[in-house]
Amino acid sequence: MGLNNFLIEVDEKQVQWSENMTIASLLETLDNVEFCSVVRLNGKLVSSPKFTETIIMDNSKIQLLPLVAGG
Repeated sequence: MGLNNFLIEVDEKQVQWSENMTIASLLETLDNVEFCSVVRLNGKLVSSPKFTETIIMDNSKIQLLPLVAGG
């Protein structure tokens, strides 16, 4: 076991958490997230312009939401 056993939940999957993790840094570690322009972080919507400045706390729940275009 590693020293850092802190986890967050991303789309109902457990993901390793690290101190000062942002939404942007999390997305860099995940595959197939090009569609993601909005995330729900602990129930609060965060849009892509805020990804680099939004810090994720340990035990957070995150949902990746696809960009939906209307017509």
